[in-house]
Amino acid sequence: MCVSPQVDLVAGLAISVVAVDAVRHCGSPRLLGLALIPAIFAVHSFTSAVVWLGLLGDVSSTVLDAATVFYLAVAFVLLPVYAPASVLMIEPPGWRRPVLLLLLVAGGYAAAEFLLGLMSGRGGATACSYYIDFDIAGTSSYSAVLYIVAACGAFLLSGQRILVLWGVVNAIAVGVLCIWAGRGLPSLWCLWAACTSFFIAWYLRSLERDRRAGVSWPWEQAPVHRWLGSRHGG
Repeated sequence: MCVSPQVDLVAGLAISVVAVDAVRHCGSPRLLGLALIPAIFAVHSFTSAVVWLGLLGDVSSTVLDAATVFYLAVAFVLLPVYAPASVLMIEPPGWRRPVLLLLLVAGGYAAAEFLLGLMSGRGGATACSYYIDFDIAGTSSYSAVLYIVAACGAFLLSGQRILVLWGVVNAIAVGVLCIWAGRGLPSLWCLWAACTSFFIAWYLRSLERDRRAGVSWPWEQAPVHRWLGSRHGG
């Protein structure tokens, strides 16, 4: 995930602090999906550090294999379903909910193919100069496209204006990081995971503050009201 096990460990520790803050400011069960994203990223960073250690020969092959499978399961099986589901949980009735459900189905299709690949032993991790190349061999490009659409498109379809803006920033960042990694440059995915975690913690704090000021939860706000008047409206 990042350039070395040490960097992954530091990133995991930093994101863990943010993860605790995010959960502390989760004011409703419907926000729990978003609130747990930093915790998922923290565990992911720690797992990447273990994979690094395994590839460097510092832990056993059994631990390496288990960590690799877990890392791939989170990245390719969990996230394409989790991202649209977490946004769907805070979306009020309207046209966006059916579209988010379609994204959830698309992500589920991709996740199912990646899961089959993992279960058949086609997942792997290769140490490169400044990053780990994680891969599930034999999966289709169709599933890869559905994965990107589900994982990156969820925030873009939110009725919350700030989440849409973050979705745009996220899509640009992911594209840049993919090009960056494709050129064999040092991996910065852990840095972006940290940025995303900080944003989510800030967003939850902001919702909590607005709630104390009498602003309705996002899923309680009518679309027109949210677009014209609410700070978080889309």
